[in-house]
Amino acid sequence: MLKNIQRIKGLGVFNDYSHKADETAEFGAKNLIYGWNYSGKTTLSRLVSMLEKKALPTDLTAFNFVLNTDGDAINDTNYTAHPFAVRVFNSDFISENLNFAGSSFKPILLLGADSEKAQKEIDELEKDERKLREEADLKSKEAAASVKSMNAAKTTTASTIKTTMGIVEAFSATHLDKQIGLVRIDLPAFKLEADVVQEKLKIARAQEVEKLPPLQHASISLKLDGVLTEVPALLNKIPDMANTIEHLAQHPKVEAWIATGLPLHEGKEACEFCGSPLKQDHMATLLAHFSKDLANHKQDLTNLKIKLSGAEISYIAPKDAEVEPACRIKIAEAAAKLILAIKHYNEASVTAILDLDRKSQAPFSIVSQTPIKPGLTQAVKDALKELNDLIDGNNKSFDNFPTEKADAVNALKLHFAQEFCVNQKLGEFDETQKKLADRVKECTDSAAKLTATIQEKKAIISKSQLGREEMNKLIHELLGVNSVHIDVVPVGTEERFQLQRANKKPAKHLSEGEKTAIAFSYFLTRLREHKNFEELIVYIDDPISSLDSNHIFQVTAIIKDTFFHQKPGGEWGTRCKQLFVSTHNFEFFNLLKELKPDNKASRHYLVKRNSPTTSIFCDLPKSLSQYSSEYHFLFSVLHEFQQSADKKDFRVLMMLPNAARRFLELYSYAKYPDTKNATVDQRVDKIFGEVKSKRILKALHYFSHANNIERMAENNELMCDIEAAVGDLLTALEEDDPKHMEALRAAIAA
Repeated sequence: MLKNIQRIKGLGVFNDYSHKADETAEFGAKNLIYGWNYSGKTTLSRLVSMLEKKALPTDLTAFNFVLNTDGDAINDTNYTAHPFAVRVFNSDFISENLNFAGSSFKPILLLGADSEKAQKEIDELEKDERKLREEADLKSKEAAASVKSMNAAKTTTASTIKTTMGIVEAFSATHLDKQIGLVRIDLPAFKLEADVVQEKLKIARAQEVEKLPPLQHASISLKLDGVLTEVPALLNKIPDMANTIEHLAQHPKVEAWIATGLPLHEGKEACEFCGSPLKQDHMATLLAHFSKDLANHKQDLTNLKIKLSGAEISYIAPKDAEVEPACRIKIAEAAAKLILAIKHYNEASVTAILDLDRKSQAPFSIVSQTPIKPGLTQAVKDALKELNDLIDGNNKSFDNFPTEKADAVNALKLHFAQEFCVNQKLGEFDETQKKLADRVKECTDSAAKLTATIQEKKAIISKSQLGREEMNKLIHELLGVNSVHIDVVPVGTEERFQLQRANKKPAKHLSEGEKTAIAFSYFLTRLREHKNFEELIVYIDDPISSLDSNHIFQVTAIIKDTFFHQKPGGEWGTRCKQLFVSTHNFEFFNLLKELKPDNKASRHYLVKRNSPTTSIFCDLPKSLSQYSSEYHFLFSVLHEFQQSADKKDFRVLMMLPNAARRFLELYSYAKYPDTKNATVDQRVDKIFGEVKSKRILKALHYFSHANNIERMAENNELMCDIEAAVGDLLTALEEDDPKHMEALRAAIAA
């Protein structure tokens, strides 16, 4: 709870105020503050309002203050961190929370500064939300257009792939998508070279009836190694030389020539070469040279050459058309390898034959054998095995034709899918789509957050609307059922409050009293919605401002119903933690004093101007506490002044003009309660006559307005008129209404 105002320095009329314990009691649960207009009541309410808003009013400069509480003191350096829940009703609240928007013929009421602020923010937020959703829609359409284009490309490509491979089963964009998903794991791994593509296309396009017959194994008889073992013996053999002609032995070519020609001269008389007669003895010698052993030897050489020629091998590779396309390359390579091995194998045979030829030409000489490269037979065997293994594979592929075809089709599908990914730059496409999707999500999420914020802001306005019926009830209690009321009307897509008269037409030209009543109703409605009402510290400044005296009782009744209750056992207490009510109306002040809790739980204070620049805050003097009506109090002020020895005291002088004028208003109204021609001047003229009334009212009118203090400070020479006016007023009453004066003196003396 707040205990007291320890100090205020530099805040309006509280230029340098400090608490005096002997003059001002600590605050209680119920605190009533009385003070004339411009005495500083509203300034005090603005000080307390800082605790509610935790901010300095924008039109105030920095000032110093200390408020003592039942905990730590609150001052101008720590007031934003205090633990109290505070609500203040004053002129600032009215200006901040009673606001109109729209044309003069259709006034729309936004109740609460937070509602007005919320509506402005809603307008901006909705604009931002709309922009975000438009961008999200634009990006979504852009993404959708790209996807549509990509899907069209997939459809076209899938159709082309199906036609290219000649497959009959379905292959659509959806099927292509599956292949794309597989190849994107490792794009390069699924790329086929051009020749491989062609081979697989042949398999893919092949039909069952187009299968080729199986290839025959390559079969070769390898005899060379065995024949070659006979060569060295013949090359080293020397035929029998008993009848050998030395010349021929030394000249193998001549010998070979003669050996060839001898059979041609058998039984002949003349030489076939030169025609000379043949000598039989010479023929016999030649025949003897070519003995049977030599003949046999040469025949052996010839026979071995025939065997060597017969040991030569050959192989014709299968044609491509005979080989399974998938096996053609490897079989061709293996066949070439075998043919090369055969070539080297046969070259060994030729080499041996050449050696035998040399031996034939020099039978009586030993001929050295030309070295033969080892492993030729094994090379042929190895190449032969490799080829036959491939032929087995080739023949098996014919047996697995459906599987081979399916494998070729699958490989081609993956290849074409990989090709599609590269050509369509699918990686860049996905990246662009991701960026678009991210932006759409970003915009959508941001818009959703704005939507939530907008709903929160709308809830603020809706919350005000929830209290509409309660507000109408309070307004009618204050102003009557035939006065204004609040109704909800549509404005665009939103709902707004509209002030209407009893005839359902928009309320125009509201009086200040009506505005005060509406604002106070709104304030009370907001208070009643507070979850922890019992924890609130409430300050109400002049809730009857601009209301006539007929409404004082209604306001008092509403305050009683709102803030006070009877506890079990009969004791009265406040519904909130602490209540402060300040007023300039003495009658209202007295009515509040009468509300329970009584004086034991209630504190009464006075705020009054002590000089043109300062005010004081203190306990309500006993002289004011004893009066039950404003009229008696006003008379006591005038009477005290008349009896005072020092009539130049500012503390008294500043109260006099307002007190005297208000006293005249009440007195003249009691004498002449005419509401049609009822200005105070007219009524006073009737009572005292025009001469006296003008003399009395001149000073009171001049010094009783808002700037009376400044006028007093600036017009010291006119202040004597106040004393004369008050004297004339009391003298006139004494003369014209002595019994009334007697009763007034008796009332203030009691």
